[in-house]
Amino acid sequence: MKIFFMLIILLVYISIIGYFTGSKDYFLGPNDDERKKVIKQKSVVQSWSTILLFLLTNFLFDLFNLHDERLSEAPFVFPELFYLIILILSYFIFLLINSRKMSA
Repeated sequence: MKIFFMLIILLVYISIIGYFTGSKDYFLGPNDDERKKVIKQKSVVQSWSTILLFLLTNFLFDLFNLHDERLSEAPFVFPELFYLIILILSYFIFLLINSRKMSA
């Protein structure tokens, strides 16, 4: 059963990479033209740059002890989920921005 779930996770992972990059190298990837592929690849780079900016900001706040004391008692159970949501939302925002830029 564990091998079955690992296989499903692997197939989902490959299809997500194929969709987000627009690459035909993956067997489940979309059949995008060059313009769409460039738009998707630019969006991936920009979203990863955004998440690196958030991580760097968090590190600098920790380094210089600049945290807001009002938020110290707020429970934040899954901080990884917050960064994952930022990553996915920023991808779709940059995809929309780059699509509008490249269509003009």
